[in-house]
Amino acid sequence: MATTMDNSDDVTVDIYEDNAVMNSDERFAVLTSIGDECIYGDELRVLMNKKINPTCCVWFEPTTEMGIEQGIMKTMYVNRMVKAGCAVKILMADWFLQRHHKIGNDLTKIRKIGYLNIEMWKAAGMYLDRVQLVWLSDELKLHAVDYWPLAMDVSRKYTMKRIARIFWNDAAHGPQILPAAEIIYPFMQAAAILCQKTNIWLFSMDQRDIIMLARDYCEDINWVNKPTILLHDTLPILLEEPEYVDMRDRGRTIFMHDDEYVLNSKIESAFCPPEVVVCNPCLEYIKCIALPWFGKLELVRDHFSSSTEAQALIIACKFQNEITADVRKILLQNEKIDNYVSFFSLNCLDHDTSLAVWFLRTSKECYSLMPILYVNR
Repeated sequence: MATTMDNSDDVTVDIYEDNAVMNSDERFAVLTSIGDECIYGDELRVLMNKKINPTCCVWFEPTTEMGIEQGIMKTMYVNRMVKAGCAVKILMADWFLQRHHKIGNDLTKIRKIGYLNIEMWKAAGMYLDRVQLVWLSDELKLHAVDYWPLAMDVSRKYTMKRIARIFWNDAAHGPQILPAAEIIYPFMQAAAILCQKTNIWLFSMDQRDIIMLARDYCEDINWVNKPTILLHDTLPILLEEPEYVDMRDRGRTIFMHDDEYVLNSKIESAFCPPEVVVCNPCLEYIKCIALPWFGKLELVRDHFSSSTEAQALIIACKFQNEITADVRKILLQNEKIDNYVSFFSLNCLDHDTSLAVWFLRTSKECYSLMPILYVNR
């Protein structure tokens, strides 16, 4: 496992056997299957024709509570990149973790957190022997003369309003509570992105605003050799009405260290409206985790008349742009349900309490379709 990096852009040898049978079109298909959005995608196909082993850099901030999005999904994406012949580097952004007041500025402690995350990737089966692990704190020491002038230049080109808008509605702080550390974070991350000499970057979709900041900067100054940026989707919150969910509620997602009992409990309480594909978190987990990881899905509830019907609904998640049901229709349905709840509360509670209770229970019924993920592979 390497902890140093080689910034050379001239790697042309076939370093992995996995991509020996892949042509440029196949490698292009593998990489585009990772990202839900691709920035500077036109250059990606040219890059696949030009280079056998393009460099791919993955952004990761160490965390004490690694979700399966960062553990399982990132493992799958990195392994796909490796199989496509990419020289993969994971940039462990330990330096930026100092902005969290609960963690502090002890980089030794932060690096221990990062090592814990690495062990989780190892347990998940990531090809760590084919991946370079690069610590941002080390990179800043080695390339400070390049990094800090670039960070200052990015900060000069954008207003406080543009920077603050990225985090203004962050649930972790609130609309009127924005630490100064969050203000400087976007342009510092943009500089860290541009300082790395890599062909492809991989980020999660929740980083999109900062990525667009880096892209706009490249356009403003006519930056040469702009990297292709892949943005993979994020897992939705498992609970109903995610915009109102307390981020301290551990039931909102599945963590890598959750045991079988906790995992099953979260799945059973997850929001999964029957026969609804759009905004259905359980189906997103099936699409992003269960099917890619296990290759199949076994239904444990007799909700569908056939497995074909169930698979058709699950696969439909991949084509949400073609689905006729939209979010507005769901909201109107929810509003109708709320009106019914108010009606029964006012008219039935004193006369027939059991009827009101029955309605409230059935209107919130959830059919959990998620398989048991905590099984032997």
